Amino acid sequence: MKRMLAAVLPLLLLCGCAPKEYSTDFFAMDTFMSVTVLGETGQDAAQQCERRVNELEGLLSRTRSGENNVKASAVYLINHAPSGTGMVDEGGYIQTAKALSEQTNGLFDPTTARLTDLWGIGTDEPRVPAQSEIDEALLTVGAANIVVDQNSGFVSLAGGAQLDLGGIAKGIAADECAAILREADASGLLMLGGNIYAVGSNNGKPWRIGIADPDNNVEYIATVAVEDRSVVTSGDYERYFEQDGKRYHHIFDPRTGYPAESGLRGVTVIDENSTRADAFTTALFVMGLEDGMAFCEANGVAAVFITSDKRVYTTPAVAKACTFTFDGEDKGYTYAQ
Repeated sequence: MKRMLAAVLPLLLLCGCAPKEYSTDFFAMDTFMSVTVLGETGQDAAQQCERRVNELEGLLSRTRSGENNVKASAVYLINHAPSGTGMVDEGGYIQTAKALSEQTNGLFDPTTARLTDLWGIGTDEPRVPAQSEIDEALLTVGAANIVVDQNSGFVSLAGGAQLDLGGIAKGIAADECAAILREADASGLLMLGGNIYAVGSNNGKPWRIGIADPDNNVEYIATVAVEDRSVVTSGDYERYFEQDGKRYHHIFDPRTGYPAESGLRGVTVIDENSTRADAFTTALFVMGLEDGMAFCEANGVAAVFITSDKRVYTTPAVAKACTFTFDGEDKGYTYAQ
């Protein structure tokens, strides 16, 4: 349960109760989710969001095989298609994943499925694989193995690759649910695991979102006040196991096949596009502080970095995207910028 809660609580909501609101809580995409909508259309909009998240899971899950009278997902079908064959990328989700991988120089990679299976982090039997197993799995990793026909949208896989869109699935869901709320002319807060989307305002005020303390993720070390922004966090405390005194977390470096050792504990990105923020948090965590800050400055990314020596850094774009407040001094953190 601790690991499940860690996946649900990388960010803490810090807002008051609104008058006339409707909320729905549900489990999807391997995590607990909550949708709160303000306004007269709240119930219908919230229920639409829950339905859409479940529909997206049915498209993007790589484990939904079609058993028990449940339709196999699109990702499962393409992963198990005969070599050289594939299917139309409905919604363009696979092409989006490939483009984000290219934008991050491959540090967000949607083809790490074999590595994920090999390590088993988040399952009942995690393990440290042999180097030979990792080397073999790495042969299948790389967005270049996603072959897209730009005219037809037909997608196939090469080199033994398998897709895992889990790195952006919640971001896709957050973006589509935010669109549902906007269409309903409603404000609200989407808490989809590690992806939070604040749509509109909280009764005329920004939504205040807490950034978790990696050492105790029910506490926070900073807050961001946002409107019409997604706040997405990736950290080494979300899913992990320990062996011989060493922590192995779920954020892989696709260059090595091992959990990234970048000197970071967590990265938060604040962005209008939750899918992009989802991919960027992963890539920035792998890059580490110096390269990550450089990437953010070059691309105008609003990001907060938490290092393993308890220092907190923000990029210049944070001031434009939100109001940032540092609250971690009493927990041993230093705001380094």
